[in-house]
Amino acid sequence: MTAQNYGWKPPTAAQREAQRLFKETGAQVVMSEYERTQAAFHANRERLKAERLAREAEATARKHKNLITAHSPNVHGGLRHR
Repeated sequence: MTAQNYGWKPPTAAQREAQRLFKETGAQVVMSEYERTQAAFHANRERLKAERLAREAEATARKHKNLITAHSPNVHGGLRHR
């Protein structure tokens, strides 16, 4: 029986080196894309957190102002208004 290799030849040292370099470059591109996605996600999360905290602070201030107004004498809508 004879061995048939169907035209396949083992890669040369230069081809192996080129494949290694292309593989490393491809991994770096994918990783940098992942890092960009993560950075955008974290930036958006921080922006939304800041907006939420601002809304909560405004609501707390509004609630505090309404409590002071409601218990102040001689104020329209207060407890002692007649």
